[in-house]
Amino acid sequence: MLEVVCAVLIRDNRVLVCQRAPGKHLEGCWEFPGGKVEKGENLHSALKREIVEELRCSIEIDEALTAIEHHYPQLSINLHAFSCHLTPDSPEPGAYEHSSMQWVSCKELDELDLAGADLRLWHMIASKIGGICSEESRSDDSAHSSDPLSS
Repeated sequence: MLEVVCAVLIRDNRVLVCQRAPGKHLEGCWEFPGGKVEKGENLHSALKREIVEELRCSIEIDEALTAIEHHYPQLSINLHAFSCHLTPDSPEPGAYEHSSMQWVSCKELDELDLAGADLRLWHMIASKIGGICSEESRSDDSAHSSDPLSS
């Protein structure tokens, strides 16, 4: 079983999601950013490292949300999700290892083609972070567009 971490990165009532690049497992699917835990590494260190590698930004971890076991035909993973935010001095995230990335509302997230584990995870955590979802649906404005950010 592969240990994997992901960041549910929240900013301005939006969640960051990334689209898997062509040629990668689950290409074209959307996911929460993160990756594999290396041998001897703890979950928090792994998540911070993966975010620096994938998005070239820095995060603070707020809380553990949940962990799920998911089985793809090619592999099985144990996915650990953490609520996070960018550090005050962090550069803007970029899609360095993904096709694209977007800050999306919870409603928009429900409409994306999420990878299987991420979709199951989202259904489990949506109520935990529902405050940002309900706020977004009541106060949507053009200052928080969901245009893709690309590198």
